Amino acid sequence: MSTLFNTHGEINASNVQEALSQIVKYASVIEDLQPSSNAQATAPGLNDGQRDEMIKQALMTQEGKIALGQAMANPIRRNLDYQGVARKALVVDPLPQGALPVYDRDIDVAAVVVSSNGSAPESRVFGDRVTVPEFEVVSNPTVRIAEVKRRRFNVVDRAQQKARQEIQAQEDANVFSALAFAGNSDSGFGGENAQVTLQATGGGTLGPSIAGQLSKAGMLDLKRSIDRWDLVTSKYFLNINEFTDILNWESAGGTGSSMVDPVTQRELLQTGLYGHIFGADIVVSKVVPAGRAFACADPEFVGVMPVRQDIEVLPADEPKQLKLGWVVNEIIGIGIVNPRGVATGTLSGS
Repeated sequence: MSTLFNTHGEINASNVQEALSQIVKYASVIEDLQPSSNAQATAPGLNDGQRDEMIKQALMTQEGKIALGQAMANPIRRNLDYQGVARKALVVDPLPQGALPVYDRDIDVAAVVVSSNGSAPESRVFGDRVTVPEFEVVSNPTVRIAEVKRRRFNVVDRAQQKARQEIQAQEDANVFSALAFAGNSDSGFGGENAQVTLQATGGGTLGPSIAGQLSKAGMLDLKRSIDRWDLVTSKYFLNINEFTDILNWESAGGTGSSMVDPVTQRELLQTGLYGHIFGADIVVSKVVPAGRAFACADPEFVGVMPVRQDIEVLPADEPKQLKLGWVVNEIIGIGIVNPRGVATGTLSGS
C-alpha cells in the first residue's frame, strides 16, 4: 500500500483506468480490515467489475463527485443562493449559429427591447417584425491561490457558483427593467396599460386590509389590466416585502374576515407560502424592486429572450497576482413584443 500514493498525496497511476483499479483494490483492503457483522454477512457482495463501474459512474456525475468529496467542509453562507426567475416571463429562444433574432408580430402595438449595450429599454417598431439587439452579461470572479490551499471547502467551485448567480441577477434586472418600461403607458413610448396603485387604504369592498401595504384590490387591478385584452394573467412577480403583505390579508380584520378559502388556509398554515392567487403563479425574487409588482400573461403573449450563448465559464487566471480567475458570460437579447401582456404597479412613496 506504500506505493498507492506519491509524496503529494496523489494516486500513482498513468491513466484513469489504472487509477480506478487502484481505488478498487484499496477499497477491497479496507473492507477486509473492517470487522464483520451479521448485517454485512447477509448483505450481497459486489465483485470487482461492479465496484469499478459504480466508481466510474460516480466520477462522471456532479452528485457522485460531491459524495466522494464529503471530507471537505461546506462554507457557512450568508443567504440563499439566487435563482434566476425572469425567464419564466418570456419565451427563451436558443439561436442556431448565424441566425438573426428577428421576430414577427401579429399585433399593432409598439415593442420594447433592451439596447445592445444592456442599458435602458427603448421602443422600436419595424412594421410587422422586430429585431431584438443582443448584449453580453459578464462576471469575472478571482480567487487567490493561497485561499484555495487554506480553505476547507472547494472555494473554486463556490466562486463559479456565485458568478453564475451574479449573471442570473443581472439578467433578471434587465428583464424587470424592460417589463417596467413596457407595463407603464406613462413611460413615454406609448404603452397599453396604465400603472396601477397597489397600496391599501384600510378597508373596502374586497375585505379588510392594512393601510399602506399591498392590497387585494391592487392585485386584481393588475390582473384586470391584462385580462381586458382577451389575455390570461398567468404570473405575478413580487419582492419578498410585498409577498409578506399578502400573508397579512388573512388576519387583517380579525375573526370571521377570512379572505382565502379553507383549502388555501391549510396550505398557508403548512407552508407559509401562497403558490397561486387568482389562478396565477406567485414568483418571489429579491431583484424585483421593493414597492413594485408585475403581472404577466403567458410567455408566448409577452415577449422573447433570444439566447446566442448560454452561461459559459472560461479560464482567466492572473499568474502575476497569484490568482485563479474565470470569465463567466452569456449573450442574450430581451424583447417585450406585446406590451398588452404586461402590467405593473407601485406602492406610493416607494
